[in-house]
Amino acid sequence: MEMTETIKKRIPIHVDLAPNRDEVYSGICLKSNDDIFIFTCFNEETKVFDGFAIIRNYEIDKYREWDEKELNEIKNDNSSDFLNKLPLEKMNNMFECLTELKNEKLIAIFNESDDDSYFVGKIENLSKNEVELKLLNEDSEWIGNEKVKIKEITYIGFQTSYEKELLNKIVAHPSI
Repeated sequence: MEMTETIKKRIPIHVDLAPNRDEVYSGICLKSNDDIFIFTCFNEETKVFDGFAIIRNYEIDKYREWDEKELNEIKNDNSSDFLNKLPLEKMNNMFECLTELKNEKLIAIFNESDDDSYFVGKIENLSKNEVELKLLNEDSEWIGNEKVKIKEITYIGFQTSYEKELLNKIVAHPSI
């Protein structure tokens, strides 16, 4: 099935990034164009949909729709919580996505130089070429700023349980 039909029918898929990276993402694609792929993430542990992610489309080698067994694994189909929440018409490349995410409390960014580490923070500054994040560590402590070149960003995650958990720690301990 063509991706436009998969998007229209909101069919959950697995997106395989091999051989580029050893990653498979699962969720429902909300938008796909030559530059980016935006989807609501499926959390394999909790078996519910959990936040959003944006990846570079050139990294996607293949995708496949979920089979019946996989569809039955969804504990609580909360996918409708994520539909029509993003201004998809304004999100056509990484820069435009970051522009729309400027008011997000936290985002997670992976860049192409290192698959194992990532930055979590709030957008402080944004230019056509780079984004500056005010970084938050795993203990919900603000630890300084990091500039990341937009062309090197391979993944942006936001509104997932991970970012929400970090935010809750800040709220619980405002002195952090």
